[in-house]
Amino acid sequence: MEPILIDGSKGGQVLRSAIGLSALTQKPVKIEKIRLLREKPGLQPQHLTAVQLLSQLCAGKVQGAVLNSQTVLFEPQKLVASQLVANTGTAGSVSLLLESVLIPSLLVKNKLRLTGGTNVPWSPPIEFLEWVLFPVLKRMGVKCEAELSARGYYPKGRGAVIFSTRPAVFPLKPVSLQEAGSLQSVSLVSHCSSLPSTVANRQVLSAKKALSALNVDFVEEVSAKENGYSKGSGLSLFARFSSGAVLSASALGLTGKTAEAVGLEAAKKLLNQLDLHRPVDMFLADQLVPFMALAKGKSKLSVTQLDEHVFSNIDVCEKLLDCRFEVTGKVNEPGEIFCQGATFVPEETIF
Repeated sequence: MEPILIDGSKGGQVLRSAIGLSALTQKPVKIEKIRLLREKPGLQPQHLTAVQLLSQLCAGKVQGAVLNSQTVLFEPQKLVASQLVANTGTAGSVSLLLESVLIPSLLVKNKLRLTGGTNVPWSPPIEFLEWVLFPVLKRMGVKCEAELSARGYYPKGRGAVIFSTRPAVFPLKPVSLQEAGSLQSVSLVSHCSSLPSTVANRQVLSAKKALSALNVDFVEEVSAKENGYSKGSGLSLFARFSSGAVLSASALGLTGKTAEAVGLEAAKKLLNQLDLHRPVDMFLADQLVPFMALAKGKSKLSVTQLDEHVFSNIDVCEKLLDCRFEVTGKVNEPGEIFCQGATFVPEETIF
């Protein structure tokens, strides 16, 4: 079978979706111009780790799997149940690595130990998966969970997550997230490592002060490890609505940045999301696109902000699956995403 050509110039999201769907559908892909528009083009450590891990999961043949490569030919074979360990070797995002393996893991019983950055810039924090993404996927028929063993911050990483899956219920159910409903509560997940434990508490107090006008219940989860493997701090906020929707925002500590500044930053981000009165943020929209494409029936999302990854992700899905998307709205603006799914049903699942 001739490989399907994929333009990878828009970023790592295209690579992750392409190889994930390739492994699931058993269709070879050739990804060209990988991350060409980025400051550091080509495969970086976390992207290379994803390609290598997926190759192990499906006994795939890979060409071009080396650092800085801008072309990868991925030829999947049969998926197998696995217990594997993957380490980005850096603070590369564990959350983004999970995005790659989640799609083919729909078919198999897997237990993977992934090591890298759990709370790092330019990617959703690991708790986003547990609190926002996984509950939606569960309603669609996906069976997965992630257990945090240790947090990893930039630049050392060294965080660890145990990711477990069981075969999903096919065809996946469509998802409809169009109305947020009324705000019920805000959960605050504050953490620090190799720093005084007061840092995590100060982040919470600062955020609560900035959010006090919401007049809702606050649920706090604070953790501090004064002698951790990695040094850093962060705060994630989760706004829960009567519809079941969850909007999130997060901020990370940096050298010279006070705990109060971290709390205020996260709070301001959340308030900006709440002002838009929509149930899906841009991270969740990006991550749901492949599952909407696989599902049976029509899925609908109302999104606080469309980013370029949504559009490039849709292009990949429409090349590999018999699905059809419609998007209203422009990049960096609120919008709607509609998808008539492919009703994907595998020939077999692997227990």
